[in-house]
Amino acid sequence: MAGDRTFDVWTVTIINDTDFAIRNSMERWMNGMNAHSANTGLTTPIAYEADLFVEQLDRSGDTLKKYTFRGSYPQDMSPIDLNYGTNDEIERFTITFAYQYYETDTTT
Repeated sequence: MAGDRTFDVWTVTIINDTDFAIRNSMERWMNGMNAHSANTGLTTPIAYEADLFVEQLDRSGDTLKKYTFRGSYPQDMSPIDLNYGTNDEIERFTITFAYQYYETDTTT
């Protein structure tokens, strides 16, 4: 029915850096929502939701389109494989975000 909109989750792949900057910040965000040790956390969505901004670029780095994912929060983060079978690959992990809705803006 018109007006009954649902939005699927958004999954991104992150290339890990040597200081784990993105991974550590995502772990802190998720731990603030629900701490592993105490199973407690923030209870008001406004306290843990954030807007995420994405720009789709062309080959020369110019912005083609912009997206804003409103009321987002990380729902899941994949583990990083720690075995010799992946020793010749760049370390990656995925984060799945839930969000309330998205807005788009065409810049061209």
